[in-house]
Amino acid sequence: MCQRTTRTKAAQEPSWFDNPPVRTYIYTTNGLTNRVLTKIKMEFLSAVTSKEAMSVIGSFSLPPKKTETVSITTAIGRILAEDIVATEDVPPFPRSLVDGFAVRVKDIYGARETTPSLLVTKGEVRVGEETSLAVASGEAIYVATGAMLPAGADGVVMQEQTRQTGRDLEVTKPVHKAENICFQGEDIRKGSQVMRRGMRVSPFSVGVLAALGVAQVPVYQVPTVALISSGNEIVPVDAGLRPGKVHDINGHTISGLVASRGASARFLGIAADTIEEITGKLETAREFDLILLSGGSSKGQSDFVTTAIERLGGEVLFHGINVKPGKPTIFARLWGKPVFGLPGHPVSCSLIAVRFVFPLLAALAGETNRTEHVLPGTLEINVPSTYGVEEYVRVKVARGERGYIVSPLFAKSAVISMLAEADGYIVVPEGKEGLEAGEEVEVYPFG
Repeated sequence: MCQRTTRTKAAQEPSWFDNPPVRTYIYTTNGLTNRVLTKIKMEFLSAVTSKEAMSVIGSFSLPPKKTETVSITTAIGRILAEDIVATEDVPPFPRSLVDGFAVRVKDIYGARETTPSLLVTKGEVRVGEETSLAVASGEAIYVATGAMLPAGADGVVMQEQTRQTGRDLEVTKPVHKAENICFQGEDIRKGSQVMRRGMRVSPFSVGVLAALGVAQVPVYQVPTVALISSGNEIVPVDAGLRPGKVHDINGHTISGLVASRGASARFLGIAADTIEEITGKLETAREFDLILLSGGSSKGQSDFVTTAIERLGGEVLFHGINVKPGKPTIFARLWGKPVFGLPGHPVSCSLIAVRFVFPLLAALAGETNRTEHVLPGTLEINVPSTYGVEEYVRVKVARGERGYIVSPLFAKSAVISMLAEADGYIVVPEGKEGLEAGEEVEVYPFG
């Protein structure tokens, strides 16, 4: 018969044996104590904090990145391998920003509707043509939007602010010096650095490259990612389901997430829960830059990922992160390549990929200026959490009268439908027991 002998501190949760916190004190009992402490040692002493996990992942030694040159038409989403320095001014000549008349500003000072300034027109400049015309005192030259500015002009009057009769022009409103003009090099000056190595090319970046006449863009090669699903219960999406079987969700979800970050994902298939199968699949992933294996990361009798990695000469850098969901995550080194063992539950798998795999994927791609976009909002209802565990809670976001309203979506880590409804997630720090309604939070958007 078990008998309570000492009590150092009350257990924090009645469900301690199902999900023991990291620093819970226990009743010491005969026999039961050893089994409980063994459970703690197995499941918690090897787990790292999220910061420690990020540090280990961030310090992983990556090989030198290979570069290539691609057409500007396919450069969006790629990472620049070189700084981009302007070889010409943009615009290459002074241009009019409106349809109107190029003038000398001093000639129309004080112009009014009732007392207009009088000028004489002297030709016109059309878009796309070079001009040798020059504006003298008392003259005006018609210019179209985007047309080259004639010499001598220091302002452009909009056509709507003039009245023309033959060559005579009445100006009814003055303009300031340089008004409605974009001068040579005003946008981009020749010799200036316009983009930095490690920057992800956006559609707007492509516009800058086009303005500079850069048709071929130096970029890093796209990282290659091997995807492996594991589990005796997993079958392909096009296979019929028999009792006890489920379709492969993670292979497709993670493939989409990887592709959304500009990497090249290749699915290598489903491995059964045997060391031989998992080892074989890992062998086929040898030439990839990153290996992601979902399932088989929990510490149980049928989970062979760590054993397979070590059998192939790899090193497990950590097994377990003190987060929820996604605690049984594995990170390892194999053939000098990073390997993640992702949890099998779809929500856990996806959130760990977003939170921990994405930063490494950015480093593999050569991205050096990656920023984490967050959306500030107000929590609509209370969010309970386990003290001592960093928790990721899926949320919906709606615009309110005073900002964004953040509504948590509570579901188990195997429920993929709730993840599809979520706009992002919030983080409950490990030092808090939850968040209260009305509290300001930061949302990490999925999109």
